[in-house]
Amino acid sequence: MCSQHDSHLPSDVEYNSLTVHGMNFVELMANQRATDRFTQNFNSDTSLARFADGSLDAALMAVSIQYMQSPVELLREVRRTLRPGGVCIVSFSNRMFFTKAIDAWRSCKSMSSLANLVKGYFADAGFVGTRVANRVAADGAGPLGDPFVAVVGFRDSAPEGALQHDEISWMPGMSAGGIW
Repeated sequence: MCSQHDSHLPSDVEYNSLTVHGMNFVELMANQRATDRFTQNFNSDTSLARFADGSLDAALMAVSIQYMQSPVELLREVRRTLRPGGVCIVSFSNRMFFTKAIDAWRSCKSMSSLANLVKGYFADAGFVGTRVANRVAADGAGPLGDPFVAVVGFRDSAPEGALQHDEISWMPGMSAGGIW
């Protein structure tokens, strides 16, 4: 969801299909990994009626949740489309277009409050096994990884071992102070 010319998915992984959503169809056409594309303004229509119940393995959204005016309704639709064990990942940073972000996002003063906000969206949408990743090892990233946070949740239950990766730092709890 809210994709662009690149899906930012690992280049060494093959996918049977990859549907990308965005606001600019011409930009989506440049995404060579996509097998299907669609445009839709999620702020005026959160429906994912084009997808059957339980038809998707995963849904991803990068750096766009802060602009969704009805994030819980959109995530409910995402959950409906996921197969049993399906995963939703919403990633973000502390950056935003201030005039486009919703008030709830702009009022958060720390990364932990942003993470808790998105975790709340997931909970209200019915996701389970929700976790927050605050660091992912990546080539070219500094010693602490990219400035990156992702909330990960599952439709009904997390498949065994799904959250066990040495490359990911899961936030066990969030404390006050600093950006966290």
